[in-house]
Amino acid sequence: MCEAMRMLAVLLIALPILAAQEPAAEARRREALATLEKVLTPARKPQTGRITAQDASWEDWVRRTGELPPDFDAMPSIAELPDPLARVATPAQWQARRRWIREQFERWVVGKMPPKPDNLRAVVTGTHMEGEVTVREVRLEFGPDHKATLRVQLMIPPGKGPFPVFLTNHARTRPWVATAVRRGYIGCIYFAADPTYGNADDSDPYIDIYPEYDFSCIARWAWAGMRAVDYLYKLPEVDKAKIGITGHSRNGKQALLAAAFDERIGAVIPSSGNTGECDPWRYTSDMFANETIEQITGNFPHWFHPRLRFFAGREHKLPVDQNSLMALVAPRGLLMYSAFSEHQGNSFGFEQGYRSVRRVYEFLGQPGKVGLHLRAGEHATTAGDIENFIDFFDTVFGRKTYPRFETWLHGYTFQGWQQGSGEKISPLNYTKRLTGDAYPGVEKVRERLRWLLGEEPAGVRFPASKTGGGMTSDGWLAVLYKRPVAVPGTVARAVAFGDDLHGDLYLPAGADGQALPGKRPVVVWLHAFSYPTGYSRYARGIVAELTKRGFAVFAFDQIGFGTRVEHAARFYQRYPKWSLMGKMVADTRAAVDALATVEDLDASKIYLAGYALGGKVALFTAALENRVAGIATVAGFTPLRLAGGDKGHEGVKMYSHLHGLLPRLGFFVGQEARLPVDYDEILAAIAPRPALVVAPQLDRYAPVADVRRAVEAARAQYRAAGRENALALETPLDFNRLPAATERLVCNWLAAQ
Repeated sequence: MCEAMRMLAVLLIALPILAAQEPAAEARRREALATLEKVLTPARKPQTGRITAQDASWEDWVRRTGELPPDFDAMPSIAELPDPLARVATPAQWQARRRWIREQFERWVVGKMPPKPDNLRAVVTGTHMEGEVTVREVRLEFGPDHKATLRVQLMIPPGKGPFPVFLTNHARTRPWVATAVRRGYIGCIYFAADPTYGNADDSDPYIDIYPEYDFSCIARWAWAGMRAVDYLYKLPEVDKAKIGITGHSRNGKQALLAAAFDERIGAVIPSSGNTGECDPWRYTSDMFANETIEQITGNFPHWFHPRLRFFAGREHKLPVDQNSLMALVAPRGLLMYSAFSEHQGNSFGFEQGYRSVRRVYEFLGQPGKVGLHLRAGEHATTAGDIENFIDFFDTVFGRKTYPRFETWLHGYTFQGWQQGSGEKISPLNYTKRLTGDAYPGVEKVRERLRWLLGEEPAGVRFPASKTGGGMTSDGWLAVLYKRPVAVPGTVARAVAFGDDLHGDLYLPAGADGQALPGKRPVVVWLHAFSYPTGYSRYARGIVAELTKRGFAVFAFDQIGFGTRVEHAARFYQRYPKWSLMGKMVADTRAAVDALATVEDLDASKIYLAGYALGGKVALFTAALENRVAGIATVAGFTPLRLAGGDKGHEGVKMYSHLHGLLPRLGFFVGQEARLPVDYDEILAAIAPRPALVVAPQLDRYAPVADVRRAVEAARAQYRAAGRENALALETPLDFNRLPAATERLVCNWLAAQ
């Protein structure tokens, strides 16, 4: 009785607190929705499917349901990939974890699927022979009053079964099954796919047949594939332990989902589905220059559940990610398959996802059943790729053994760098400093910055040229990227610089297509973390805006990106004491060196401008290179001494553990206050030259209050030089990205200098 009274007293005390919290949480959620509606581009209406039976757009769904975003303040920030094995030490705990992951995916990403129907029946609608192959047409009927149907087409090779199965929703107009049949597989096609491929989508009516379930289009395609497996399990010709599923692009997304949710599928090869497939959502934000949550849910609002759009710009709040979904396939076969150079890809994201998933396979004792293949080329596959698919299925199913697929474009780990470099640094040897502490002076900052960048080997300068010409090349990928990019009103020419490097100089052109005469200022444009395409993607807007204002623009790819994406893999074997950021700064300084000799450019007006990674390179370079006349950095930094705790970003680990930019920073994880140099000092070292810092208010990688604190600390040096207004801070209401409005802001500021 006393215990009951005690609990009642606790409840009476707690009720007013909870009542106060609920309106606050409701207000935060409404504010989050209002912000999304201001910032996001309106979603398109689906062209080839439906969001729900009632809603023609995402905005319609929000209005009808009244649903609000989650209370992001109450959700944990998970900057790096969520650990699929969190709190898992036993197989039983893994099974519970699997159930939780599926629940989260159905809640936030794909919607709730109906249970397996218990009344499936198959109607054979036709059979014919194509040579020695039997082609069987089937209509599956199931669900309430057998209203749900699904067409299935089987291609059964000659001989005595049972046969393995190659399962896909690609119709024969995309003849993936042909290679599989030649290699002894039953080809099985289920007709649940985007009508853009030329066939009706049999899964679309499921919206009406199962109104109590909110499964999205991708989920309906996957669920239909699972119904095809129901049928395959009834056939004596089928080897039930050897069913492999695959699909390409949007169909890769549904293939992975089907395999994750249906353990009867023995192996899966998701091919080039990228965002929403094997590239984790956390590595699809704008700074990675691929398909973001905003873009994919805006352009294809029916593919995923409408709730996913709430996480645009807040990817770190998702409790799960695509690595979690891939983990559900373990210990069955999984081959992550894409191209490292396709415009919607991200080799970095694939590698991070693979590392995470591989741990699950190792935990379950099947490390050989997961692979990663990043091919050269763009989005489309070839016959050779399909042969690779069968090689993987054959290996997993024990039919024949082929070499393991494991491609690394980057392959960097902090531990590997430590072993190779032999570096040992104690942060306790460094004095604690806070953002805004007494400025140590420009020479001391440069000394510490050079230490952080590593030991740059001695080199030679590229010969000066009045035209910028030279016999350098940016390789075959430049052809794929159509370099130089086409920008109306400009003419482009190659500039050779640095250590056998090649960039593109864009000049304003007249009506005759020739460069306008006169010496002009030049902006070196520095790209973001655009691993697949380097500077190509999103460069047109900034080049067009700057050349309209009379600037020349120079652009090139940093090591490890775009045309140089394969050049960073062995960097730390070759230069164990240097750093990738050190190389980027050296290359950018070499670009300044070359541009200063080009006769139609003004060597006194060479500016640097960059977004995300490019903003960091601009800051580091300008701090060391006096010939830089000024910089503009967009979403370029957060003060690292303030990066500890739950701030929603990786802090120093982004530089040291993930991208491998500045490995020496890794020794300061957890000891950020002892960092020898930080961005407030780097920015101060640029004074009194003009600098623009653009810090979006909703940038999850850089809390705007922290950036403001660093800028105000640096402003003291500008004030001391009598040029306080030369340091500008703009804080647009936006996520970490570079929209047209921000491009214009940057270009107008540069023009004013």
